[in-house]
Amino acid sequence: MEKLITDPADEDKVPCWAEIWPAARGLSRWIWDNLCFDNEELLELGAGLGLPGIICGLKGARVTFSDFNPSALELASLNATRNGLANFDTYLGDWRNFGMKKKFKWVMGSDVFYDPKLNAHLINVIGAVTGRGSNLLIAHPGRPATFSFIQDLRARAETDERRAVIPVTIEDPYFPYYEIHIHLIKFK
Repeated sequence: MEKLITDPADEDKVPCWAEIWPAARGLSRWIWDNLCFDNEELLELGAGLGLPGIICGLKGARVTFSDFNPSALELASLNATRNGLANFDTYLGDWRNFGMKKKFKWVMGSDVFYDPKLNAHLINVIGAVTGRGSNLLIAHPGRPATFSFIQDLRARAETDERRAVIPVTIEDPYFPYYEIHIHLIKFK
């Protein structure tokens, strides 16, 4: 990932999309064990390499991978195709000016609600792409900004929430163990 950084002072140039983060691993495992989609449409926000979206596709969802980086979407598409998905779309969009108006039954974000500056835009994106009966899946490693985002979201809309914590172990000599928080939020 470090080799892809072109300007470390510009957050938009740091390729966070080029790694499979622990939250994506935990969310993918939770989805595999707990959900099935009946050809329902799902939008993955900040898809990166696309692991959770691919799992949703394998479980029956029609996935739209979205990211602001064209390289991320190219790799997510390649990964989806290599894993047998044929029914998926991509959407190039920046949350600060997302522009998508389509409503989705499912919206998902894996460790993308960590920056309060971007969360102000993400709450508007979610409002634009969800409606009554929509579901929002959020995964993160216990980030305070993500918990705050969920509180702000619940203050704006009537929701039900189901939570889980999934342990994840990765090959990292310094930080190998994570507890990934999963939030399944249903809009009433």
